[in-house]
Amino acid sequence: MSIIVYITSLVENHKKLLTMNLYSLYFSQMKINTKIRYGLRMLVLLADNTEVINTEILGKKMIVSPKYLRKLAGPIEKAQLITSVQGKYGGYKLNKKPEEIFISDIFKAYNESLRISGCTRDSGCILSEECITSNLWNYFEELISKEFFNISLDKIIANKFV
Repeated sequence: MSIIVYITSLVENHKKLLTMNLYSLYFSQMKINTKIRYGLRMLVLLADNTEVINTEILGKKMIVSPKYLRKLAGPIEKAQLITSVQGKYGGYKLNKKPEEIFISDIFKAYNESLRISGCTRDSGCILSEECITSNLWNYFEELISKEFFNISLDKIIANKFV
């Protein structure tokens, strides 16, 4: 094998890897992570109860380790969505009414965002100004901001968010 053929094959392999990485970067961005999903489930369970619930009970209902739930509780407690009660009968309870807690609050508490695509105006894409489809992705992100992020816990519990 000549050196030129070898270098050409290396370049082609790197192009494939780069293409696969860019593809996974663009198309894996809309996945909502475990912190958000479990944090939301925790808040919904707390909203559905008026009493303090400890992480042992929450863990059994959610099939999640109590230790992990205590870790998840920190950011949402810091964001003042829940409060902790210390002691033998301690645990967590909501710090606000369910209609005052929105999906956007949970994302903020965990310092997370939901990116639709790597093709929006704030994504840093070098083609976003020229690309005609970037307007579609911007519009889609605006829809999510207006609709999805403004769903409150009470609507989730009542299954009336549609």
